[in-house]
Amino acid sequence: MSFNKEQNTTNSKNKENLFDISLKSGLYLITCLPLQKHYIGQSGYVTRRLNVHKSLLRRGIHQNRTMQKDFEEYGENAFFFQKLYFGNCLSKEERENFETLILSTLSEKNRYNFYEDWRKRDSILNPFYGKKHNTEAKNALSAAKKGRPSPFAKRQQSDEVKQRLSEENKGKKNRKKALYVDSVYYESIADAAEKIGISRRLIRERCHSSEERFKNYLWAKGIEGIDPD
Repeated sequence: MSFNKEQNTTNSKNKENLFDISLKSGLYLITCLPLQKHYIGQSGYVTRRLNVHKSLLRRGIHQNRTMQKDFEEYGENAFFFQKLYFGNCLSKEERENFETLILSTLSEKNRYNFYEDWRKRDSILNPFYGKKHNTEAKNALSAAKKGRPSPFAKRQQSDEVKQRLSEENKGKKNRKKALYVDSVYYESIADAAEKIGISRRLIRERCHSSEERFKNYLWAKGIEGIDPD
């Protein structure tokens, strides 16, 4: 299903103005206009965060599967990405409190956030949240905490298993690290270097740099979960 952008009464120029880079930190809102359903978030770099959300949605890999499904059904023109001006220059704690306040005004059917209070977000994201360990799992965890050796510690591995493990562990220190440059995803430094046209060394240095001018060079780890500040 497509959504006619003309149905949105908001002027398109105002849309672009909401991405004013002078507003570095703050809160943001992503709205599916046909459903009037919202995603609320906060970040120290709002423009960058919104661009990451858009990139993940366009590639079909956003971790919020409900929003991803609606994005694919209604199309990008049906989604409104907006900065909230009142969140500018606030501390992270203040932004998170505002996020909770806004979420508390929305019913579950009108929000994509699966949590209402940001303090509960990490617990809900934990795959074991709300689940109980069985006796076997509890014993294993207890043994681990007491420093007991693994039940496999004294077992001998076959030559075949050793060979397979050896092959799998080869070069692990040099595993590819995915990254974003200007909100574009690259599978590795080599991939980015080839497509951007600058050296691997420069890309690596910029990803590690804390300088403001290189803030658009980011390792993908930590971003896929949409939680970097």
